[in-house]
Amino acid sequence: MQTVERALDLKVADAVWVATAMLHREHSKVEGFTVAEIVAKVKEEGLTEKEDISIYLHANQHCVANRAPNQAKLRMLFETQNGLRRLFCPSDPFHAERDGRIIPKASDLPGHLMPLLRWYEEWCAKRRSRASTDDPLLALAGSGKGLWALDAVEYVNRLRAE
Repeated sequence: MQTVERALDLKVADAVWVATAMLHREHSKVEGFTVAEIVAKVKEEGLTEKEDISIYLHANQHCVANRAPNQAKLRMLFETQNGLRRLFCPSDPFHAERDGRIIPKASDLPGHLMPLLRWYEEWCAKRRSRASTDDPLLALAGSGKGLWALDAVEYVNRLRAE
């Protein structure tokens, strides 16, 4: 487990993103995390001095790309079908009114957290390549080519002749 210096005071959204990225790195086989797990990781790592309720609201609502925004329009997390949170990737669907940041600004992160930004790029690239091979609809691409191979006029004339 990577432990960061105490007394960091990141913006709450950035702290939530960093904590979620750390959880993903520590548990690479897990698809997502509960809001409580993210809040606990923020506190454990000392990423912000803000109140727990603010951290909770960001992990539950403010940072979640596929939920309707009520204040912030950030797109840092994605809510899975079973209500868990994972990092948002640019290829994920998101609420039409959300157009905010996806990752923390590099200038807002201390040096020891900068590798998370590079890791995130690689993580999203892996997700994109896996999604294109796992998606059953994309796997059907080209399967109906032969359906419309006949000329429509020729087909109708043949039916009339029979």
